[in-house]
Amino acid sequence: MDGILIVNKPEGITSHTLVQKVRHILNTQKVGHTGTLDPLASGVMLLTVGKATKLLPYIVSHTKEYIAVIKLGVSTDTLDITGTVLKEKPVVSVDREQVISVLNGFLGKSMQVPPMYSAKKIDGHKMYEFARKGIEVERKPVEIEIFHIDLLGIYDDEIVFRTVCSSGTYVRVLCQQIAEKLDNEGCMKSLVRTAVDRYRIDYSCTVEDIEMGEYDVLSAYDVLKNYRYVEMDDLSAVYNGKPVKLDCDDDIVFITHEEKIIAAYKKDNDIYRCQRGLW
Repeated sequence: MDGILIVNKPEGITSHTLVQKVRHILNTQKVGHTGTLDPLASGVMLLTVGKATKLLPYIVSHTKEYIAVIKLGVSTDTLDITGTVLKEKPVVSVDREQVISVLNGFLGKSMQVPPMYSAKKIDGHKMYEFARKGIEVERKPVEIEIFHIDLLGIYDDEIVFRTVCSSGTYVRVLCQQIAEKLDNEGCMKSLVRTAVDRYRIDYSCTVEDIEMGEYDVLSAYDVLKNYRYVEMDDLSAVYNGKPVKLDCDDDIVFITHEEKIIAAYKKDNDIYRCQRGLW
C-alpha cells in the first residue's frame, strides 16, 4: 500500500503508539506521521504509508484546526491538566466580550516559545526528556500564525475555543497565554484536532476501521495539490536524477505522469535539480 490515511487518534495514547498499531495492522514498517498529538489530545493525524513516507517533508507545513478547552484557576508544569499543579487561585470571572477581545488579540503572526514538555528536539534529545529530569533548557521563540480564532462557549471555570493555526503552534501555550490575558491561572483541559489542511475529522477513520479494512487511502497526487505539478511524458532524465529546465518560478515542483507523483525538484538558479525520487 502506498498513500495517506486520515486517522482519528484517540485520547490517551501517544502518536508513536498509533503509528505502531497501524504498522502492525497493515504489516509494514513504512508508516510515518505528519505531526504529533499529545496523549491528552485526540483527532486528525495524516499517516503516510509505503512510498508516501518519502513525502513527509512536504506535508508537515499544513495548517491545523483545533477545538480546545481551557481550565481556569490552575496552572501546571506541562501547561495541561495532566501536569503537576504549580499554582492555584480563585477564578476571575470573565464575560463573552472580554474573552472575544483577548482571543482576537492573538490573530496574525507572533513569536511563541515551545514548552519544555514537548517533543521538539534540542541536541538530539526531546525537550520533555530534559523536563522530566528537572533541567530547564533555553528555547528559541519560533514564528507562528493564528489565522482564525473563535469563542465557542464559557462554562463556569472553562473556556472553549476553536482556532486555525500554522503548523508548529502549541495550543497548550496559547491556552496559558489566553488565561493570563484574562488575569487568571489556566491550563489546557482537552484538545481535539478537527482538521489538517482540508482533511477534516468527519472523514477520518479509527484504528478499529483499519483493522476491519474499512478505510480510504488518499493518493500523494491529491494531498500535495498545493504545490505546482509539471506533467512529463518522457521521464528518462527524471529517473536518472538529472537536472531539468522548467518554465516556472516555484521553489519546489513535483514531476508527475498520469496523475502519479514521480519526483520532487528544487529550483537552483535557472534549472531544477532532483531533490527526492518518489517512484
